[in-house]
Amino acid sequence: MRKYGLILILFLLGGCLEKENPDVINGESMGTRYSVNVLGDKRVSQELIDNRLVEINDIFSTWQEDSELSKLNRASVGSWVSVSGELHKILKTSKELYHQTEGYFDPGIGRLIDLWGFGAKGGRTEVPQREEISNAFAQSSIQYLMIEPGRVKKTKDIHINLSAIAKGYAVDEIARLIKESGVTNFLVEIGGEVFASGTNNGDYWVVGVERPDNKAPIGLELVDASIATSGNYRNFFIWEGAKYIHIFDPTTGLPANNDLTSVSVIHPQSAMSDAYATAMMAMGSSRAIELAKKMKLSVLLMAIKEDNVEIIKINLP
Repeated sequence: MRKYGLILILFLLGGCLEKENPDVINGESMGTRYSVNVLGDKRVSQELIDNRLVEINDIFSTWQEDSELSKLNRASVGSWVSVSGELHKILKTSKELYHQTEGYFDPGIGRLIDLWGFGAKGGRTEVPQREEISNAFAQSSIQYLMIEPGRVKKTKDIHINLSAIAKGYAVDEIARLIKESGVTNFLVEIGGEVFASGTNNGDYWVVGVERPDNKAPIGLELVDASIATSGNYRNFFIWEGAKYIHIFDPTTGLPANNDLTSVSVIHPQSAMSDAYATAMMAMGSSRAIELAKKMKLSVLLMAIKEDNVEIIKINLP
């Protein structure tokens, strides 16, 4: 489940020229780029950041054949597999989110992701046949993973893809490392997932979410919180006369096709904002509004209503 890009614009200027410029660290990880903006006298080791990101990639990557997750995907059905504490934690959280979102967050659909050419196996030149989709769908759901302390077992030959939560988890982990270094005011961004701590020269950190109608971005303040945005207006395709995006509806096995064009979720944990944004983008505006209200989430939705963009804010000023 990839979230193709939205389009978060960081407003780091904050006003007058006398204000401190952040110390910026840039790098690459998890198939994308990252940046860390730090304010204050204390500095953060890029080596520390890069080493932690390598550790996370070694656990959660579906692109590395020797990652812990790739090995789990190759494990036999019905066999208990010992897993690390980190993988166990994210798998357990993912299954809880699966039930919480009524199946719309489902990292157990790796076979569908690969079938459509969105995964590690790369693209394909034509859409899959209905029979192929049906066969992959039958082997796709996190509900077919049993989880016990320290171990898991597949009851069907599912493939797990944690890309819709692992990148957010990586942001959380880098934020934790920075805080442990004694830094209070900073911003972490990995491939569009953002966590902001403290302030930016006395002001709150602000991100702007692009609109599909080319109007001015919508600014959102982050106060010791993360934001993840999922959207479709730059990446979509037409199949059988309908518009589909590169995020799946796990209840049908097909790419999602609904009224939403963008979802932004603010949450204290980036892993959770990452997962909720993916689920809401798959379920459409009506269910997304219900979920946001039920879980008391701060959410910005953009929906297409009669060819116009409708802005829907839940628990936001």
